[in-house]
Amino acid sequence: MQLEGSEETLPLNQEEFNALMRSTSVGNTQNIAVAVSGGGDSMALTLCLKNWCDANNVSLVALTIDHGLRDASGQEAEQVGKWMEYLKIDHHILHWEGDKPTSNIQDEARTARYRILGNWCIKNKVSDLIVAHHLDDQAETFLIRLFRGSGIDGLSAMNVSSPLPLNSENEVCVHRPFLKVPKKRIIAFLEKEGQAWIEDPSNYQDKYTRIKVRSLLSDTEIDGLNAGRMAATADRMRRVKSLLDGLTDSAEFEYVSFDKLGFATLNQGFADELHEEIALRLLSRCLKKVSGEQYVPRLNKLEYLLENLKSEDFTGQTLHGTLLIKNNNGQINICREGSKISDKIDITSRKQYLWDRRFLINSGNYQGKIVGLTKDQYSNVETVIPEFKDALKTYCKTVEVRDRIMPTLPCIITKKNEVVLWDQLLSILNRKDLVGFSADFKE
Repeated sequence: MQLEGSEETLPLNQEEFNALMRSTSVGNTQNIAVAVSGGGDSMALTLCLKNWCDANNVSLVALTIDHGLRDASGQEAEQVGKWMEYLKIDHHILHWEGDKPTSNIQDEARTARYRILGNWCIKNKVSDLIVAHHLDDQAETFLIRLFRGSGIDGLSAMNVSSPLPLNSENEVCVHRPFLKVPKKRIIAFLEKEGQAWIEDPSNYQDKYTRIKVRSLLSDTEIDGLNAGRMAATADRMRRVKSLLDGLTDSAEFEYVSFDKLGFATLNQGFADELHEEIALRLLSRCLKKVSGEQYVPRLNKLEYLLENLKSEDFTGQTLHGTLLIKNNNGQINICREGSKISDKIDITSRKQYLWDRRFLINSGNYQGKIVGLTKDQYSNVETVIPEFKDALKTYCKTVEVRDRIMPTLPCIITKKNEVVLWDQLLSILNRKDLVGFSADFKE
């Protein structure tokens, strides 16, 4: 089935690809990584990118992930290595270590891919990763999310360039130059170049939702149900999402303040004064930032919370790893839920660590481990700083907020079992005589 108004079967050419690269946010970079599985999409991308890099004096490295989900995966990764050697492209095979999922396999594999690729790029100081998502992927994702009842955000198109998913520090940007290119044109390019590729057998297993949707798009006789139309609708949703995000930005500026200690204060009036859609988005954003979670809360839970917040009887509620409590001024304080924190980081030769996905910490010269400031720790702190609780109460304005946020703050336990406080806390306590460690709350 051909896309309406498109020359779907013509091979992609290098001039077009160069124009597509200009649509990404790849700037003056010296190093680029490409994710190549050996499938047709990623092999075509790698060939095009090799030519682009040579013309622009950019170093290219190819990354292949051996998921270990099939017996042949190791051999396939080695085959990709042989192709990369022939193309004179530096190549690395990365392995998915540990237990493998028995359900939701494709989504779990996707999560693992992004994590492994992101970690390699960060370690090797590569800030741009190119992936082979194309127009058909865009359409399939739109339909899958439509069937799952997703809202505007879920139905929005992927961006050509965006921070790498699951990379909390936003050190790596992922680029998708093929997003508006139909798969048939990509395969036609490979055939013209005489480049072989690997067919993933899972592409023919209709037990997977994506494969069923792919079959629906290619075989349906329903007028207008095709990849081009679905991708175009997803792109329109992206524009709507952009508008709503801008309105939410304005609402955040007016109604929310984020504290350096990792909690938020929300003006109670937001629930009545903002449009319901913006109020829900603002709540979602606050909970995501304070919790450090990668994803936002489910819509039905947010709607229930919003209704509760409108009630005069609201006193508190937990959701998405946070606790919401009303203070004496009618404002809502949103704190990280201390019982949900289990992050303990052993300090090694590295200096920077992301603790609880919320605080970017520089350990300085301290050795030991980074943990939460639990009762055991701050009882030791009080022997050195007796005014600790009173000073923090004054800063937080209420005992309840103080007691809720204390165990959600990072501290360092040295090898001598000494407690080292964050320098922001020492500043609040006016203890310039003590040396702490630096940390920043990632809003």
